[in-house]
Amino acid sequence: MITLSPTEKEIMEVLWKSEGMTNNDIVLCFREKGKDWKRQTTSTFLTRLLQKGVVVKEGHKYRAGCTKKEFEQRQTREILDSMYGGSLSNFIVALTGGGKMTKEEAEELEDLLRSEKEK
Repeated sequence: MITLSPTEKEIMEVLWKSEGMTNNDIVLCFREKGKDWKRQTTSTFLTRLLQKGVVVKEGHKYRAGCTKKEFEQRQTREILDSMYGGSLSNFIVALTGGGKMTKEEAEELEDLLRSEKEK
């Protein structure tokens, strides 16, 4: 599973909102947020994100290799597969602690499943 450090997540949040940024753009962006990062610091994190496959480099610009939603879906699927054998029902049982769902929770789940089925 691809895990991101808190700093990597911060960089990804910026890249998800942009069309692409140079290393210097990223340094300036975080400087505006009160972080005095050096170019080498961001370069190190960008290299790690490239290796993880979540960032791509085009010329001197870096951009997110997937949308935030795609990343979150991939993370969720990996958790579901590794911890619950890919079983949504096993996940729901674990989520509810094996207890009963409230009527509202059951209705919300039914609505979600119905809308997914109609797609």
